[in-house]
Amino acid sequence: MGKGTIKTKAMTMAVAMSMVAGLCPSTVFAANSEDVAKVQDGTYTGTAECTPDGDADFDEYNLSLSVTIKDGKIESITDIVGDGSKKNKRYIEDAADGVVPKIVAINGTDGIDAVSEATCSSKAIVNAVNNALENATKKEEKTVDTTTLNNAIASAEALKEADYTADSWKNMRDKLTAAKEALAAKESQEAVDQAAKALTDAVGALVKKTPEVQKEVYVLMNIPYADFYKADGVAGADAVSSATKQKTRASLAAGSYHVNSDGSDITGVTFPVKISDASVLEKYTQVTDESEVTITTNIKGKENTVTYKGQDALFESASYSYYTLSDTPSYYKEATVNEDGSLSFSKVKGEEPTTLTNAKTEFSTSSRYGDYQLDITSDDLKNVNTVYGVVVSTEEGSSYGLRHVENIWKKTELAWSTGFVTESHGNTLDSKDYASMMGQTINKVTYYTDAGIYEIPMNQKVQTKYGGEISVADASVNAENTIITVSGLPSDFAEEYTINGLDADAYSVEINTEGKTPKRTIKFNKEIEKGRYTVTLNDKNGNYAPISTTFNAYTETMPAKYNENDKDPAVVKADGVDEEEFQTYLKNITSVTVNGKEYAASGKKAVKLITEDGKLDLSQDAFKDAKAGEAFAVTIAEDGYQAYTFTYKVPEEDSGYSYVYVGMSWSEYWANEGVYAAGDTESSADVDSRNEYDKGAFDAVTRATANHGLHRGSFQCSAVIEDTNGNEYDLAYWNADGKAVMTDGSVYTRSTNEDKKAVFTAEDGSSFIQADYKVTGIKYVPVKVKTADLNALKEKYAVVENGETLSGGFSENQLQSYTAIADVTANTNGLKTAEKQEDGSFAFSERTTGSYSGLKDTQLAVAADITPNVRETKDVGSFGEFIRVDLNGNYGGLGSAMQAVEWTYYGYDASYTTPVRTFGTKFAADNWMHKSMGIQLGLTDSLRCQLPDGTDGTGYWKLTVYGLGYADYSYNFQIGTENLAASKTATEEDIKALQDKIDEASALNESDYTKDSWDKMMSELEESKELLAQENPLQSAVKEQTLHMTEAIEALVKADQYVLMNIPYAAFYKAETTGNDVAVDAFTSATKNKTRTTSLAGGSYHENTDGSKIDGITYAVKVDSSVDLSKYKEVKDSDSVEITVTNRGKTITTTLTGKDTLFENDTYAYYPLKDTPANYKEVSLDEEGNLVFSEVKGNEATKIEGVTAELSTETSYGDYELDLDGLPEEIKSDNVNAVVVKTTDGTAYGMRHLENIWRGTELAWCTGFTESVHNCPTSSEHYKSMMGKTIDSIEYYTTNGVYTMDIEDIYVPVKSETTKAEVADADIEAGKTTINVQLPDGFDPEYSVAGLDVSVEGNVLTFKAATESRAAASVKPGKYTLTIKDKNKKYADVVTTFTLTTKDMPAAYDAENKKLVEAAGFDTDALKAYLGNITSVNVNGKDYAASGRGSVVIINKDGTIKTAADPFKDAVAGTEFQITVASTGYTTPLTFTYKIAETPAPAEVDTTALEAAIAEADNLKEADYTAESWSVYQAALQSARTALEAKESQDAVDQALAALNAAKDALVKAEEEPVAINTASLEKAIADAKALKEADYTADSWKALQSALSDAQKALEAKESQEAVDNATNSLNKAIKALAKKDSSSVKKTDGTTNGSKTSGSDSVKTGDPANVLGWLGLAVSSLGVGMGGFAWKRRKRK
Repeated sequence: MGKGTIKTKAMTMAVAMSMVAGLCPSTVFAANSEDVAKVQDGTYTGTAECTPDGDADFDEYNLSLSVTIKDGKIESITDIVGDGSKKNKRYIEDAADGVVPKIVAINGTDGIDAVSEATCSSKAIVNAVNNALENATKKEEKTVDTTTLNNAIASAEALKEADYTADSWKNMRDKLTAAKEALAAKESQEAVDQAAKALTDAVGALVKKTPEVQKEVYVLMNIPYADFYKADGVAGADAVSSATKQKTRASLAAGSYHVNSDGSDITGVTFPVKISDASVLEKYTQVTDESEVTITTNIKGKENTVTYKGQDALFESASYSYYTLSDTPSYYKEATVNEDGSLSFSKVKGEEPTTLTNAKTEFSTSSRYGDYQLDITSDDLKNVNTVYGVVVSTEEGSSYGLRHVENIWKKTELAWSTGFVTESHGNTLDSKDYASMMGQTINKVTYYTDAGIYEIPMNQKVQTKYGGEISVADASVNAENTIITVSGLPSDFAEEYTINGLDADAYSVEINTEGKTPKRTIKFNKEIEKGRYTVTLNDKNGNYAPISTTFNAYTETMPAKYNENDKDPAVVKADGVDEEEFQTYLKNITSVTVNGKEYAASGKKAVKLITEDGKLDLSQDAFKDAKAGEAFAVTIAEDGYQAYTFTYKVPEEDSGYSYVYVGMSWSEYWANEGVYAAGDTESSADVDSRNEYDKGAFDAVTRATANHGLHRGSFQCSAVIEDTNGNEYDLAYWNADGKAVMTDGSVYTRSTNEDKKAVFTAEDGSSFIQADYKVTGIKYVPVKVKTADLNALKEKYAVVENGETLSGGFSENQLQSYTAIADVTANTNGLKTAEKQEDGSFAFSERTTGSYSGLKDTQLAVAADITPNVRETKDVGSFGEFIRVDLNGNYGGLGSAMQAVEWTYYGYDASYTTPVRTFGTKFAADNWMHKSMGIQLGLTDSLRCQLPDGTDGTGYWKLTVYGLGYADYSYNFQIGTENLAASKTATEEDIKALQDKIDEASALNESDYTKDSWDKMMSELEESKELLAQENPLQSAVKEQTLHMTEAIEALVKADQYVLMNIPYAAFYKAETTGNDVAVDAFTSATKNKTRTTSLAGGSYHENTDGSKIDGITYAVKVDSSVDLSKYKEVKDSDSVEITVTNRGKTITTTLTGKDTLFENDTYAYYPLKDTPANYKEVSLDEEGNLVFSEVKGNEATKIEGVTAELSTETSYGDYELDLDGLPEEIKSDNVNAVVVKTTDGTAYGMRHLENIWRGTELAWCTGFTESVHNCPTSSEHYKSMMGKTIDSIEYYTTNGVYTMDIEDIYVPVKSETTKAEVADADIEAGKTTINVQLPDGFDPEYSVAGLDVSVEGNVLTFKAATESRAAASVKPGKYTLTIKDKNKKYADVVTTFTLTTKDMPAAYDAENKKLVEAAGFDTDALKAYLGNITSVNVNGKDYAASGRGSVVIINKDGTIKTAADPFKDAVAGTEFQITVASTGYTTPLTFTYKIAETPAPAEVDTTALEAAIAEADNLKEADYTAESWSVYQAALQSARTALEAKESQDAVDQALAALNAAKDALVKAEEEPVAINTASLEKAIADAKALKEADYTADSWKALQSALSDAQKALEAKESQEAVDNATNSLNKAIKALAKKDSSSVKKTDGTTNGSKTSGSDSVKTGDPANVLGWLGLAVSSLGVGMGGFAWKRRKRK
């Protein structure tokens, strides 16, 4: 090729492949076909190791196989097996499938590539084949002299490529390669000689380069990252610094180079470069074919040595080292010499980039390797062996260069730090060049590889990271909520939480912004499964990266317990737990912690401290150095359970020592600790800046103040309160109510009197005034004492023995009170030894450092996340200290446990080796902890703290905090003059700042805040006033108190404000109707009266005074601080509203007052509540400033059992009606605020008053089919989706509380708009009619009509009477209802009506008796049917409805004219009325004339007996008798009263008396109530059968009749049930009907009459007669007798 021509990619591939090949060991034998040809035929076994590289996750194993050789070729490779894990089998099979065919095909292993995803197994197979061939029996070789060839090869290899032209050099290299192959093959002497000659000739033909040719050259060059990436617009890219020093020198860093041979860096990229003038290379290191470098690495304990030769030696060489290329690469950078002689490099030239549009990218904001990770999947990148560099570009125009190992991992995994993850695998990450990427959008990733240049288009926002942290408290699976703690969020962060593993409807997150710090709570809507869950906090706006944490949801059950056997310690199955759960628990332990050190129970580096059978493995390192008497706190952790801690103690013989806690004074504690003034109890009369006597040595600390902080001394100190009478009270602790508990158990409430003195009042009312408060020392110091001296020790000191309780403190923010069980052991941290002296006193040794907490089943705690703050001069001295260090951050635990603090002064010894002086301190005088401002530690200028002469306190210090149950916490720091106290009087500005805070606090209203926060603020206020009352307060003291005052004001917690509020239905139900996004409308009314009737619409409210709407619900609300109630109407007790309604013609006026006026008031009108309601909603503002309401909170819903529900799809109130039975009496029609109906899929539906909620127990709704109810338009959109679902529960929200009830599942069948059903009216004798039905798809119809047997075929509905004994002609006229059911039960019943008619008129008017009677040819049944169907009666042209609202009865049910009806009541004798009766199904109208009869003269009537009987009846009680018998008696009583009032005749009065007495005699006591069995039809059938004559009928038919008659008589006698009686009746009637006449020429009816109907006899009772009414009553009374009147009775209890 000509000069400057770009050669093929294949040449570049060869260069790159040779580089990669150089990374592999050069000592490995690789067989080619010539090697195989030398092997004798046969089968040979080979072995090899499969060793994981630095990142693989499997164990090393051995692989073996068999190689069969035939005729100089590999015939087969078989029996490939590995001795490792079974999991390896798949990888071995995959590798064999990939490489074995290739080896057989090329007859050798030379150049065989590994199989992706089975790299190690592939290499092992290749190596095993090599091993087999290398050790195989070789064929006998011929003797060939190779001396000349060897010399020619040696001469050629000594030449330098740089000296010759490319073409001549290539020719020589080709001959050299052929010569080496001939040397290796030794096929014949002739072949060897020819190769030697060809090589010698090629060397002779080499052409020396001329000066012109040497001007331009291509090299491989080591380019520092910054130089390499500069042309891509990358601002900076430093070398990689490595602490591991291994991976930087291994194949993981291929494509890079490093300068340092120790592997401490990766400096840059090895890349092809075009040099325009070769002379510039003279000052750089040249790497030639003779160059080599050997590198030994040790990764995961595996040592590996590789020799890199020729161009590969650039891997460990100086920057700008180069190797001259003989060919022009297909891509390269062009070097330019700068003015200063340095090199700069162009963008990559040559080959154009390939765009990988199918590449898949996965971006993560969390990674083990940095802050962000980008994984790329592409088939093209699989062909890449070496990645030289990667550039990440953004649409904002920035570019970022990535570096090997730190940023580029395994070619396709890219990661980088932006300053938050600062270390990975022990290496410090470089972030400064990548931090600016945050907030930008990646639009392209460019790869520079040995296979070419690739560009991957992207659109990935790099969300900004921030210093935020999140934690979630572990929670019980039964917990309703748990707390989220978040810090460091940016101000514009829009919080959104997700929990991996929980459905979205299983939880919600509430953020309460009241107070200084928002409170975040996860609310669980259902019980969750045990286990560990991940909570992720996302930014809704997508600007910030998410942060995550986990929490453990644990079950309260602990499957294991310690066996309390220290000789054979083990965890065993806990009581009440099954073996399976216990074994599962043992298998799934995640970690075990022993005395503060955690051991993983699984995974890499796992340590099994608990064996499979639950025993403690005492052979492990955690216990191996244990000494007799030492204790080990063992904590087992497992997801889904609470941590379980127990104490294992190493058994010991009786040592003669006891271990206890001792309360001792300051001087006793410090006496042997090597501190200044140790043991000195001298006090000082000098006061500090707070007028407190804190300048003594180790005397008691005294406080006369009533300050709120007194209780902090009760955490770890012995405190004594002295009253004004000199009495002393030993303080134990302060309880959760802020009351002081003394050591004798007495409880006192502290208050402040007018003189600002602390007053303590006992529970019995007695009290004392505090005169002094002393902190005398430490109350719980672990002590070892001879058992023989224990009693003497107990006589002199407060001693707590093991097993007894320790307690102290008062919970405030981070500070937490505690109770613990004493468990002092030989290795308890801080243990002192008590030595009894000759005089009986005790001395206590120096404390020892131990590994045990001294608290039963408790780990030794370690203070973490403490933030020390060395205070500056302006902040020092406020309490008399001259140096001060505050401990902030997570200080609560250490603060609560803090017993003593030791300060060590090293002067100017920066190595902290030789102390100058050590100081002990006292609580309250030097040490303090604040509820929110951290642990405050100072050194007071006092007798116990005097600096050595010649020192001023500047220099190096260490402070150490000793705490109960805590490991010692130490902090080293330096003090400068800027940290020393300087006595400076407060300035006017300082005083004004504090005074402003005092004024701010004084202006606040106590009622606006919680009592606890108010009391704490008032205590600070008192202290502030006292400070400013001093003559010249110190500046530091005033500044400190200003901080305290500010903190106390900010810490005030707003008292919760509750109101009753009018909430629109949509706003109320939004949080309750889960899974239903359709809003609940207001109810629109046309009646306008019921909406304003409290007994019907109670719990609701309406705005319009005309009652045209119900707008929503009145409910209790907790008001968020963000809501400004002044925008809404406040209802006051003085308010009143007058409401007048008219219902059913009755007008009522009601006056509502106070909160009740919300019933007719504005939306969001409210009434302030004084007490916290049992249930409420929380109201806050959304982003648009609208009110939003939470779900109902407060008391748990009361679960109601036994409620039954019945669903109807045909109702006058809508499309569906749900009637509830069994609701508690607490749910009333006037106190229901809301009702929610829930379905099994989690959807909920909100009900509204009147339209959906009626009288509390009846629920109805529309789904679009019923458009109005009682002229009121319905709302259906919210309820449509309920069709096809299953109702399973209902919730009631009432003024008495919330009630929930699980009902038996009720399916809501679907209604369809396409449904249509019409039946034409027809004559009763037609037997059929037309039907038009249109049903939805999938509706499988089943037709039925009550009272008829029907069938449908096509458009024809055929009907007949339902009773078998009747023919079709017996069908009664009237309105019938057709019901079409869906056999598949998906759709609702389709219902329609039709009328069957007759022209017959079965009724006639009996003028004499003023009654409708049977018309000629018709029986009583026909008359009753007609009377029952009467719809209206026209009197003199005016229609009167016979039923329904507004009906007027003209004709009674028995057919009599109601002579007292409205049309007749003022009529005079002789007046005539024209009456027309309309009855459904009867097309022939009945018209007659009714005339008012003349009134006869009254006769003398004696009513004495009747009056007495009525009076006696009035004394009887309904509850004593059955309902039926009492009803008959009341009817008789009413008739008697009517007869008494009418006094028509003596006969009528006597009949009324007789009927009343008969009804009284027939009364049945309630416990003997009968159940009626009607036997009338059966008795009649028996009588009919007996009246027949055997001679008239055939023998067979007569025999069948007798059999039926016998069964009928038995049924009549047994009266077992109505069904049995009816069956016998039907059977007997059939037998009668089936009788065959011997002579059948004439047929007569079985009742002896000819065909036709009976006519009324002349002796029938007249209906207009009083005797007729009494006759009917008599029949009713007689029917109560057993077996009388065709009825029989069974006894049952009254309901």
